[in-house]
Amino acid sequence: MNAAPIVQYFGEQAAAEARRENSREHILEVLELQLHPDIARDFQPALEAIDDLQRLKQLHRAAIRANSVEDFQKVLDANGT
Repeated sequence: MNAAPIVQYFGEQAAAEARRENSREHILEVLELQLHPDIARDFQPALEAIDDLQRLKQLHRAAIRANSVEDFQKVLDANGT
């Protein structure tokens, strides 16, 4: 039995939001490890405003490579964030 289209739609939306939230959490975790927990929390509002999963993936990679707050901030500021 197939789910009603509306149920399927909301299920897909919930799954997409869960992926975005996981990406945000992973970015913050990397920033905590790379830089400092307090610094990571400073980025949380900006990350929560991003809904594009590809952009969040790009930021995750940038967080891994960041040697400083400025390194990550440059990537975050790129593309209008």
